[in-house]
Amino acid sequence: MAAERRESEAVRLLDLAFDAIFTIKAQSHEITYWNAGAVRMYGYSREEAIGRISSELLETRYPESPESAYEAVVGTGQWSGKLIQRRKDGTEVHVDGRWVLDLESGTILEVNREITEHIELAERFQLLVENVKDYAIFLLDPDGMITSWNSGAARINGYSADEVVGRHLSMFYTPEEIAEGRPQRNLAEAAANGQATDEGWRVRKDGSRYFASVVVTAFRDSAGKLRGFAKITQDVTSKQVERQRLLELEQSKSTFLNLVAHELRTPLTVLRGYLSLFRDLDENARRGLEARSLPALEAKTQEMSRLVDQMVEVARLEEGSLRIRTERFDLGTVTEQSVEMTRALDDPIHRIVFEPFAQELNVVGDDDRVRIILGNLLSNAMKFSPTGGDITVTLDRVAGFGQVTVVDQGVGIKLENQIKLFNRYTRFERDDTQHVPGTGMGLYLSRELARRQGGDLRLLWSGPGGSAFALKVPLARA
Repeated sequence: MAAERRESEAVRLLDLAFDAIFTIKAQSHEITYWNAGAVRMYGYSREEAIGRISSELLETRYPESPESAYEAVVGTGQWSGKLIQRRKDGTEVHVDGRWVLDLESGTILEVNREITEHIELAERFQLLVENVKDYAIFLLDPDGMITSWNSGAARINGYSADEVVGRHLSMFYTPEEIAEGRPQRNLAEAAANGQATDEGWRVRKDGSRYFASVVVTAFRDSAGKLRGFAKITQDVTSKQVERQRLLELEQSKSTFLNLVAHELRTPLTVLRGYLSLFRDLDENARRGLEARSLPALEAKTQEMSRLVDQMVEVARLEEGSLRIRTERFDLGTVTEQSVEMTRALDDPIHRIVFEPFAQELNVVGDDDRVRIILGNLLSNAMKFSPTGGDITVTLDRVAGFGQVTVVDQGVGIKLENQIKLFNRYTRFERDDTQHVPGTGMGLYLSRELARRQGGDLRLLWSGPGGSAFALKVPLARA
């Protein structure tokens, strides 16, 4: 009686368990006991389950094979693993199974804990990770070897999962960063602090580089043991390029302000000098000085005016507020006006030769901006022809464009400098032009203004005997 009571008490306690607990014969695998937890989990009553072969009733799928599981429990007395089984209503249930063999009775005790929700969450998370295209998300073991690889990682880096799983994460780093131990340092920091962030250049499969923003997170088990790392990488090349552009812009602005201050100082000094002379002379002497000084004063005033105009236009370009008018005008008339304004400077060592077009050369664009471009070209032609000579200005019609060509007999531009000629704030120092004033923004501004009108400005040729520049403006429709 006492033994029966103890057995009844044991059965009652097993029925209180949340897990599915049942026993099977080690030889035939027939179910001999089925607790209330098994009824709840699988939907089969005790009467329906007892006497059935468990793997057939539950349509059990094993990690490897049924034979290997049973061989393990018979050989070692126990087995554990994850199983997929089917309930009475046909739905699948994922369980974490633990088996123990009782040799005396020849019975296997199975304890199955449902993990379906965890598996589904893991699958949904994996699906989410796989569908993230803008981030490379992958796992590493504690040594930094890659153990998983999502589609975003494949897209960003160019490698398939088969090509990277089992390899070290340093494969994406540049040789310079590998030499300085950066991959290992990132992992060590994450292991010590839980997380590490980094930015730097990474290498794709095809050898190209991209700028990466990286977060490495260490994950540990409940005992605190390091199990590996999760690494999330975003390609931020465009942001880095923009950041670098803004940095260069700030540096350029600083350079520009220094150049402007320097360039304004010279004409202001000339004006201040003449004003001082006018103040100290009597009326008769002033009249004589006035006749001699007016051309110089006009030249310096025009120089400052051009510099201020350039500053305003460059500022509008940089902030994106430049507005270009589109109107029909005669390119020949505008060119002739620009030539006459330059001739008015009364430069004794240069002769401007203007060859007008045989007929009207009607174009569409912004005539004020064309005047700025031509003023810059003519000013440069004079400044970079320090020994004088002819400056020839011609007009032509070329493949849908009206073209103005300005040819000087100056010092020319070295071949290695021609590629940088239209860069912002670019000046090329040489012994025979060190005295030439300028901010290095005239040609940059001129080409931008030309292109904003649908035209272009380019260097046709340059050498020791001079240079030739061509401005193109779209022809107006007849």
